[in-house]
Amino acid sequence: MEDKAQLLLDGAKGFRSLAEALELAAEVLRTQDLKNLLGQKNIQPDLFKAQDSPTIQEPSKAESPLSLIDVRKILAEKSRDGHTDQVRLLLQKYGADKLSAIDPAHYRNLADEAFCLGATLEDLKAAVNAITSKDKADQMPAIYEHHYATSLEDLKPEYYPGFLRDIRRLADE
Repeated sequence: MEDKAQLLLDGAKGFRSLAEALELAAEVLRTQDLKNLLGQKNIQPDLFKAQDSPTIQEPSKAESPLSLIDVRKILAEKSRDGHTDQVRLLLQKYGADKLSAIDPAHYRNLADEAFCLGATLEDLKAAVNAITSKDKADQMPAIYEHHYATSLEDLKPEYYPGFLRDIRRLADE
């Protein structure tokens, strides 16, 4: 009996994941169709458009609070870029299986971390090397500790996005 119940629970989780992926795809299609219908290149500015350079650049913090649609667009783009599993893990990190279940107060942190999905060790090294102020460099051990590492070499890849987000925020202070 427990096996059948577990199978049903696993199936329900699968359907929830599928529903979330379909919501993301529908949002992308809706946005694209609206752009084509209006004949505009951009309806909304792309909030986190990565440049061609290997270093990821974080957006300005002066922007207004992010909406569900804004965050969904970012996550959909990351999913299309091949980071679907990481997007799903990121949602779980923020306490939900789908974006609509996440508290809007967490949207900025979620978006900032999602923007860093796909970060490489080289991206991290560049960000760490950009910390030139002694006061800021003194804060580095706390960031490493927060991500369960003592150096870049022992930082686990699943912590790269959050680590890069934290380093970039430190650099922006």
